[in-house]
This record gives sequence, C-alpha cells and structure tokens, in this order.
Amino acid sequence: MPKSEILGRRVTTNETVPLVRPEGVILSSSNSPWRDSFKVEHHRRPAHEQMEIVLPEANVHFFSDRMKEPCPVEWRIAGSSLKQRSMQPGEIGITAKDTPVWGRCFAPSDILIISFSPNLLNAAVADAKVELQALQHTRDRKIRAIGSLLETEVRAGCPTGRLYGEFLGMALAAHVLRTYAVFPPRTVEYRGGLPKYQLRHVVDHIQANLAQDNSLQALADLANVSLFHFCRSFKQSTGQSPHRYILQLRIEEAQRLLKKTTLAISDVANRLGFSDQSHFTMVFRRLVGTTPARWRADA
Repeated sequence: MPKSEILGRRVTTNETVPLVRPEGVILSSSNSPWRDSFKVEHHRRPAHEQMEIVLPEANVHFFSDRMKEPCPVEWRIAGSSLKQRSMQPGEIGITAKDTPVWGRCFAPSDILIISFSPNLLNAAVADAKVELQALQHTRDRKIRAIGSLLETEVRAGCPTGRLYGEFLGMALAAHVLRTYAVFPPRTVEYRGGLPKYQLRHVVDHIQANLAQDNSLQALADLANVSLFHFCRSFKQSTGQSPHRYILQLRIEEAQRLLKKTTLAISDVANRLGFSDQSHFTMVFRRLVGTTPARWRADA
C-alpha cells in the first residue's frame, strides 16, 4: 500500500477519510447584524477530506487552542504540487479570494473561519484593490485576539450590535491586508480628525437616534468621507471609537432616565437600543462601576 509521510507521521494516501459535511459547523454568524460584511463560523470535524472548491471570499482560519494535539494536513492550491504540514493548536491560515483549494485533515480539527466580503477588504485600506497572498500560515497575536472577540460576540448572540462587529471586522481586515498582501497597501495618515462641521453632523445624528443600530458605512456617509477615513478620523476627533462613543452617550442618557423618571430598567434598556436588560446592566456596570438599580437607589 503506497504511503506518504506528513511531518513524521506515516499515513496512507488512500486512507479512508470522510468528506467534509455541513453538520461540522457548530457556530455561525449568519444571523448577525454585520453578516453582509464578513462571516464567522466555527467548524469542528473528525478527520476528513475536502473536495476541491474555489473560495469565493478571502478568509483567515484559526486552529483552536482547544485541539488536544496537532492536526496533520495536506493540501493542493490551484493544481500545484501537494503540500504537507502539521497544524499546531493556535496556528492561523490565510487564504486569498478565488483560490481553488483541495485539502485533507488526518486528525480531528477545531477551526474558526472568518471570511471577508470584497467590499470590506476594499474599504479597510486606502487602496482600491489589494490582493492577499494565496495561502500562508502564521501565529499572529493580533489576528488571534480580534478573532477571539468576534467568536465570543457570535456565541453570545451578537448583543453588542452592528457597530461593534463591523469595527472589529474592519480592524481585522486592515491588519491582514497591511501584513499579508502581495503588495502591502500604502499607509495614509489622517491628522486633525474630522472637520468640526462634519463631526457635528455625525454627532447630532447619533444623539437623535441613540437606539438606532448604526452601521459604520452610514456614519461615514453622513460625514461624506470614506469608511477608511472615517474610522481613523472619528477617533482622532473624539478620543473614542464610534462604538465606544455611542455606548458612552447611551449610558449618560440612561443615567438621566433612571434619575428623572420612573421607567423600569428594562424599559430604559429597550429605549436606548440595548439587546436586553442583562446586556444593559453589563455595559452600565463596566462603564459606571455599579448596576443600574444600585445607581438609581443612590441617586
């Protein structure tokens, strides 16, 4: 029986390995408010073979720290020669858009996959189009940190809303493109933040629509600047990301309502756009240092 060696592990090339099946997806962001920009999926599968597919979107994939041992894999990209590697827990793979890939895992795998839409990648840098390298592996700590935050958000049901997820997705996409593009995009420095009239227009809209689940693109359109420019300039102007700025305004309004009205805490949470009372209490405690009920009693 013919054999091949994968990094010290002897495996048969015609060994029976089941084809990958949809039930391997145990977590998905398909219902998230930012699903049109990127998606997050957690795959957990036994040893399997993946038929050759053309990936429609660029992605990063994480081999989970929960894996008990390395996963020997072999793959072929666009008909190239067979490559072999033992993927370690915590290792990250990056794959470009429109890449034909065939692969086989010879051990159980636990993988988080984050796929980017072309629109998000184009918006994440100043250059109109940036191409990722075909496939590479890394242990990039920043990718792991942002990926972990996104997985936690999806697992909780995305209670923080659209702006938070989009902000993390933009940060991840920008870092991946700056670090792993075929030709890294040019670095653009925006100094001085947004002009006062543009910032005032955005802030007035936010204050008048605190319960609205704003998108980054909608806020950038209000300022009449690109998404790339807006994300950097807004923080320069306010000292906070758009998500954090809106949370702070919501909590300040919540304090006013708790002190001046008899609204139930659940009604305050609903009026200000929090997903539920539990999420409102968690954010309030983080920013104020106590619960809404205790703060109201003390006030």
